[in-house]
Amino acid sequence: MKKVLSLVLALILVLGVMSFASADDAKIKLVVWSFTPEFQGMVEKYYMPNHPEIEFVFDMTPTAEYPGKVDNLMASAGDSDEAPDVFTLEAAFVKKYVESDWTAPLKDVDFTDEEMSTAIPVMKQIGSNAAGVEKALSWQSTPGAMFYRADLAEKYLGVTSPEEMQAKVADWDTFLETAAELNEKSEGVCKMVTGSGEIWNPYKYARSQGWVVDGKLVIDPELEDYIDLCKTMEEDGLWRSADSWAETWYAGMRGEVETLCYFLPTWGLHYTIKPNCVAGGDSAANDEELAKLSEEKNGTFGLWRMVAGPVGYSWGGTWVGANALKVAKADDAKKAAIHDLIKFFTLDVDFLVQYAEDTGDFVGSTAAVEKIIANGGTPNPFLGGQDHYAMFAEAAALANGTIMTKYDADLDDLFGKQVTGPYTKDGLSKEECFQNFKDKVKEAFTDIVVD
Repeated sequence: MKKVLSLVLALILVLGVMSFASADDAKIKLVVWSFTPEFQGMVEKYYMPNHPEIEFVFDMTPTAEYPGKVDNLMASAGDSDEAPDVFTLEAAFVKKYVESDWTAPLKDVDFTDEEMSTAIPVMKQIGSNAAGVEKALSWQSTPGAMFYRADLAEKYLGVTSPEEMQAKVADWDTFLETAAELNEKSEGVCKMVTGSGEIWNPYKYARSQGWVVDGKLVIDPELEDYIDLCKTMEEDGLWRSADSWAETWYAGMRGEVETLCYFLPTWGLHYTIKPNCVAGGDSAANDEELAKLSEEKNGTFGLWRMVAGPVGYSWGGTWVGANALKVAKADDAKKAAIHDLIKFFTLDVDFLVQYAEDTGDFVGSTAAVEKIIANGGTPNPFLGGQDHYAMFAEAAALANGTIMTKYDADLDDLFGKQVTGPYTKDGLSKEECFQNFKDKVKEAFTDIVVD
């Protein structure tokens, strides 16, 4: 009898192990690559608890190393088990990948035009290739605005409302006039902006064409206006002649020097200007904690306001796309899992509304944004009660993502190096500035025709 019981128990154990193994084998495996742990955290918090049928394998790589890792694997073993099924793409290199054959058209994982129509246009445009094929979507949208110190605007310009301030920066000519007025009224103490890096992104998005069109380098007329403005601001002492992301830039946020304006996108409000409004500020601190610290240390919490500024623009973002090589061999269940994952994070209204409430991030769905605003918006004490969501919603409609190209990060850098220093400070002529830039492009890119 004992032998029989032992055999029965052994059989139950074997069958149990087999059933667990079968259950595990039945799971759909999704390999997710990203340059930021943010997406993994979102999947683990918001998605995995409701999707036990999916086995996730995450691979996180620092941003600087990420494109090289993606390139190496996709070129040699893009359809292998360790290759990503889904991968995130940063603004600096998203166009490179959506223009390649490595990203699948979203329709290949059964996205419909109706589904994708709710994505905020600029983010959808950036996630599409030159032929207009949608290949990646973003859970966030990153429209830009102009933030300014309300107390300084009133002190030196007599401005008492955002509407009055917007009138003072309605276009770049008016912006320059206001910069000169500010410099005169403050006797040079208060400057309009920190330096050329502050106004580059707004100018970049004001162009009618991107850097490269049909394989040819394009010098848009807005670029001439940009360097003219930079030259005037430098020669007339209307800015601090310092770099963005440097100490002087942050010092203006804390009020240690008087800098009136900052051009920043959605993430710049929450993760840059707000936590740096006081020495020792923390992006994880809530408004009450940050306001108290600012009061104790004479910071600038509550003194800021936002307006659209001279032009609409966007800056940054993270897109999610699918590996075309793995999609091509995936069964229907795998394709459905890829579709559901991307759709949930980029288009699901209930999730995006919750995510906005949890993080304050400006999301990438027009339907979700409209619902958030309809629910009462987001009055922001840092901005004196202004509703940053409503403001960003207006700004999001102004940005044009069709001008972005896969060359942008490199060409922006090459152009900036000619403007900042050689042209604005060292006496380089406008013609020499553009010719030097063209020469650098010829050296760096054999696939771009330079006239």
